[in-house]
This record gives sequence, structure tokens and C-alpha cells, in this order.
Amino acid sequence: MKGVLAAVVVVGCMAVGVARAQNRIALDEIVGSWQGDDEIQYVELRMLAVDQNGLANVAAVIFDDATASADGRRAVILNQNVPRGLEGAKILIASAKARDLTGLAPDFPLPPGYLRPTAGRVCYAVATQNGLAAVDCVAYGAFTGDNGTFGPPTTRTPDNRALQRVALGGRNRTDWTSVLDPILERNSGMTGALPATLCGDGIISQGEACDSKALGGATCASLGFAKGTLKCGQCHYDTSECTACGNDAINGKEECDGGDLGERTCASLGYTGGTLACSDVCKLATAACDPTFFVAGGGPPKTDCLGEWRVTNTAGGPNAKGKTAARQTCKDGDAGCDADGAANGRCTFTVSPCFDRQDARFAKCSLVGISAWTLLGKVDAADPAVSALVSAVAALGPSTPTGVGVTFAPLLAQTDACSAPVAVSVPAGGKLALRARTDGPGGKPKDTDVLRLVCTRQGASTRGRRERPPLPSGRG
Repeated sequence: MKGVLAAVVVVGCMAVGVARAQNRIALDEIVGSWQGDDEIQYVELRMLAVDQNGLANVAAVIFDDATASADGRRAVILNQNVPRGLEGAKILIASAKARDLTGLAPDFPLPPGYLRPTAGRVCYAVATQNGLAAVDCVAYGAFTGDNGTFGPPTTRTPDNRALQRVALGGRNRTDWTSVLDPILERNSGMTGALPATLCGDGIISQGEACDSKALGGATCASLGFAKGTLKCGQCHYDTSECTACGNDAINGKEECDGGDLGERTCASLGYTGGTLACSDVCKLATAACDPTFFVAGGGPPKTDCLGEWRVTNTAGGPNAKGKTAARQTCKDGDAGCDADGAANGRCTFTVSPCFDRQDARFAKCSLVGISAWTLLGKVDAADPAVSALVSAVAALGPSTPTGVGVTFAPLLAQTDACSAPVAVSVPAGGKLALRARTDGPGGKPKDTDVLRLVCTRQGASTRGRRERPPLPSGRG
């Protein structure tokens, strides 16, 4: 998503080219220094679609310092078109020293001092009526400015190595990695290489903080951490096993630290929404997440997104790893899970079957369309809970109820489809298991899940009680 970059001076003819702005271009590779020389720098852009080569005075590369201050911002206006407009074609903006070392003339020159090697941000931007608007940004190192929708900066830096894009998810922490053997490429397709890295020879050379096991006497403590084991990665200090709760960066076994939540949200953990926070002991705090969440029910990760249960229970939500117990316990009269809110000898759970969820917890699960949903076990089709669940699922699309299940024709193709909430009553001191199978096209793949609902009495324990069988005949 675009974000307006304030306080950027653009040339007058930018206004003429606003409608032609080339917004299907992304940052692809960045080097801020090489072998300790900050004058060896380049930025490489990649076209994500054809006909993105009409750049003249409608696009720019913006360089921010560590705070994204207006005074520290610099811009390279792309003041001419480039010849090739093929998908995947590159655009090279490079310094004079990078040009001389590689023998590769850039498409646009990069003035010295624009790109900060250890902490800053680089953005590709296009002209709009309100000024330059960021299409793609990567913030890195100790950047503290507002990075908008691109999230926290990547901890990797482009000093003495290259930042390289590996994904297009729009989040800096997961979209970028770092490499020691970058290849420069200009729009014509010609390539060039920097001198071979010295990293890996076990000797700390210019531009290196460490090399292999040579740490130069540094420790976690000397770097300001409380404790831990310092390592070396790509000749940069690796502090991932150092601990310093309170420094706004996840280290060691911390779940979070200040505003660094590890790219997690209430929704990515499995809640329907809300605000995720971090405690003062660097543990994720889900108290402000919605009391409604999704229970996958225990199927294989590759199919577990096909069928899930949406449940309301203030005390039963996902943990910091997004795992949610299939067993949901409620105390009679607890308004956080008992919908009737009264201690009347029953807990009324609020449940919805859901299908084809785009669930961040199951990244390898493919959304395939749903052909059928069936309650399993000794199920009485006349039972009020059964008929209510079947009716609610059938209402999601053209379908045929089959007593204890639903067949969709055509396939239920809607993603993130949840039925209307269904009230499921469980006697105090009792348990109820809901088992269901969700079928993909032609009956494959299948996802079988279970939701166990437990109602405890006021002041009583259910330890030792046997689980109630799944919706038996004669349930009244």
C-alpha cells in the first residue's frame, strides 16, 4: 500500500507525468558498503509487470536516515526512461565507485552519502498530485522512523553485504534476507560483480564486526545485553541468543519486546481481531484480543484450514504460538463463555463452523473449495444442536442438507466462510464432543476436526468425569 512521503522536493515536470506513474516496480537488492568502503553502493529495482520503463520524471528512489527526518531525506529522481520494459527487468542506481569496480555503467547515478549503510530506509516512489508516494520500502538496522504498512525494520543491514528480496509480502522482516555474493544487473541485462567478499576467512577485515568464531572480544554483555551467547553471521554480530528485555527488539527466548511483536497480531494467532501487546517481561499479552477465536481441531497442518470452529471464550484463546486447545472449558454463569450469563445449570457455548480460512497458522494449507461437511459419530439428526448446526452451514451457499451434514453444489468457493453463530448447550458437570469432517472437491482432501466443550459447576471440579459422547440420540 502506498504511503505519502512528506517534505520531498520534486521537479516541476513531475506534475505532467502523474498519470503515467510506474507503480509495478519493487526494490530488489541493496548494497550500502563493501569491504568497509561506504562509497561502494547501489540499489537495484525489479519490474513486476511489463511496460514499467516509462520512468522519466514520474518516479524516484528515496533515501532516509535512521529517524526518517525531513532534513536527512534524499531523492534520486529517475529523469529518463529505460529501454527494456519486460517483467523481471532490472533498473540499476549505483555509485561511481561501484561502477568502476564492476565495470558496469548504471542506469542512474547514486550520489555519495545518500544511502546509509547501517540504519536507514530506501523507498521506491511515484509521483502523485500530493507529491511522491511510496510504492515499496525497506527499513533496516536501528531505523526508528515510521515505516507504515511495511512493519518493523529488518534486522539485517546492507553494510558489507547485500540486502536481497525473497518475497513480496509487504513486510520488511519476512521479505528480505542478506547475501555475500550479489550480482549487479542493469536494465540492458548486462551484469557485473563486486570483488569477492573477505568474510569467512576467520580474520576480522575492514567492514567486518566479526568473522566466524573471531568475535574481537565482544560478548552479549559488551554489546549492552543482559546475558546470552554472542555469535557471528555473515561477519555481523548475531545477537539472537542475547537477552535484553526492554530494548524494543526480540532477543533470545523473548516472545516480544516493546513494539516488536515478531510480525504477529491477534488475527495471525487465531483470534478474530483485537490489539496484541507485549508485557514488561517480554511475553505476549492477548487480553485485548477478541474473545472469539478459531479452533482448528487437530487435523494435519496441510488441511487444517479447510474446516475450523469459531468459539467465544475469554479464557480459552490461542497462545503465543497460535495453538488453541480443542478442549474449551466454561464455568456455568461465566459471561465470557456462557452466552446466557446465568448460573442455571447449563453452559451455552457460541459456536460457528468455518471453511477455507486464510489462516496464518497454516501457511501450507491450500484453499480448495468445499464439497461437503458432516458431523461424525452417533448423531441424532433431530437433536436441536445438530439441526441448528446443519441449517447454519447449509445457509452459506447452494446446498442439500443430509440430516447430519451438508453437500454443496456447486462447491462452496467463498474463503473465510463462517456460519451464523449457533448456541450449543452443555449441562453443568458435563462434556460434549463435536466431531466433523470437511471435504474438498470430489471428497479430497478431507479435514477431520473435534471441538470438546466442557461445562463446570460453580465451585466444583470436573476432574475424573468422563467425556460425554458426541451428540447421542435422545439428547434433550
